Amino acid sequence: MEDLGHVLAHRYRLTGLLGQGGMGSVWHARDEQLNRDVAIKELRLPEHLDDAQRQIWLARLDREARAAARLKHPGIITVHDLVTGDDERPWIVMELVHGGSLGDLLKAQGPLAPQQVAGIGLQMLDALRAAHQAGITHRDIKPANVLLEGNRVVLTDFGIVAVDGDDTLTRSGKVVGTPAFMSPEQVRGLPATAESDLWSLGATLYTAVEGRPPFTGTSTGAVFVAVATEDPAPAMHAGPLEPVVSRLLRKDPAQRPTIDHLYAMLTQLSSGQPAPAQLPHQPPFQQPLMAPTAPAPGSPAARGRRPRWVAPAIAAVVAAMTAAVAAFVFFARTDSAYDDNLRIAKALGTPSGYTRTAEKNVGGGRARVELTATRTCSGGCSERYTPADMGTCEAVREWLMRKPGIAAVSSRMLSPDGRSCILGVKPVRPPGVIQVEVELQNDKTLVQIEVA
Repeated sequence: MEDLGHVLAHRYRLTGLLGQGGMGSVWHARDEQLNRDVAIKELRLPEHLDDAQRQIWLARLDREARAAARLKHPGIITVHDLVTGDDERPWIVMELVHGGSLGDLLKAQGPLAPQQVAGIGLQMLDALRAAHQAGITHRDIKPANVLLEGNRVVLTDFGIVAVDGDDTLTRSGKVVGTPAFMSPEQVRGLPATAESDLWSLGATLYTAVEGRPPFTGTSTGAVFVAVATEDPAPAMHAGPLEPVVSRLLRKDPAQRPTIDHLYAMLTQLSSGQPAPAQLPHQPPFQQPLMAPTAPAPGSPAARGRRPRWVAPAIAAVVAAMTAAVAAFVFFARTDSAYDDNLRIAKALGTPSGYTRTAEKNVGGGRARVELTATRTCSGGCSERYTPADMGTCEAVREWLMRKPGIAAVSSRMLSPDGRSCILGVKPVRPPGVIQVEVELQNDKTLVQIEVA
C-alpha cells in the first residue's frame, strides 16, 4: 500500500485499493481536476523481464486502453484517460462502478436464480454484441470481470482483447485467459473469435446458476483436459436456462447459437416467460478438436478396424528444458486401477538425459512417475520459460507427433506461471487421462507423468 496517497499526472490521487489480479491492481482514486472519483488500473510487471518482454507487457496495457476507448456502451467500462507513472508504466483511468463483481456476489450469496442469471446474461450479451461489431473480442469473460451496479451489468478488463488487425501480441505461445472459462479453441491455441466469447458467456452463466464452473481440475493441466475433452456436468439448477447454457458450451463453435437467437431466448427467460421456439437443430456429432494424423502402422485404424473409444480425447501438460514426454500405450485393465495406471506411466518411457526417480500412488487410482534431468544454463537458470525453451517445447511436440498411437497434438502454450509448456494430445484410442508436467528448477528439470 506504499502507493496510497500518490498523485498520478498531477491529477489523480490514489485513495484505496479496490482489487488485485494477474495483470495488476485496480485503485480507487480522486480526480482532483474534475472533482470526481475514478478507478485506475495499474500494471504490475512480472519479475525477471528483459527489455523486450517489458515492452510487450506495456504494449498489452496500451492496447487495452485503446480497445476499451473505442467502445461506447452502458454495459462496457468507460475509459477516461491513459497516463504514465514516474517509472514510465502506463495507468488506465476508468469510470468507478459502485458495486462488486458477479464473482463477489456468488461468493457471498451462492448460486442465483435462473431468471436473474438470464437478465445478467442478456446485458452481457448486448455489451458483447457492441464489442464484436467494433471488431473486438474480449477473450476473458468470467464472473470476476462482470461488475454489478444496481440493475446495471458492466463488462470490464479488456486486458487480453484481440483487436482485428492487431494480433501481434497474442502469438508468443503464452496462455492468455482464465483456464476454467477459456473456450476449447483457445485451449488448443487457436485464435479467439466472437464464438469464443459466447462459450465463455455460457461458462459464466453456468457458474452463476450452479455455484461452480462447468469444468474443474486439481491443476491447470487437468482443467485444460476437461475443457478440451469432456462434456460439462448437467446444469441441475438452470431450469429453463439449461438449453441455452448447453448450446453455448458446445465444443464446435459452429454449433453455438447466434447472438440474435440467443438474445431472443434470454429476453424471454429474463422476463419470466416461457422460452420461445427451441434452438435450431444441431448435428448429432461434433467435429474433432484436432485433425487426426495418419494412423500408426499396425494400429487398429491402419488395419481397417474401427477404434473403440472410451473417451473422446486426452490432453497432456508438457514442458521442457532438454525434453518432455507424453504418449499412448494399449493395456488391458485389471482389478487394480493404480497398477494399470502405473504400468501405463512406466511404458511411456524416459527421454534421453532423464532418470526415473520416483513412483507414487497419489490417490483415487492415480499413478505418478517422476523423472529428473540435470539442468545447465549459461549465466544462471531461470524458473520461467525463455525463447530457447520454447524451441525445445516445439521439438517435444514434433517428437510426440511421431509416437505410435497419437492421433494429433495441439499447438504449444505456456502455463500461467510461466514454468510449463502445455500441449493437447489426442490418442487414437485413449486409456484414460495422461498428464505430463515439467517444472523448471534451478539445477534440474522435474517431469511428472500422472495417469488417472
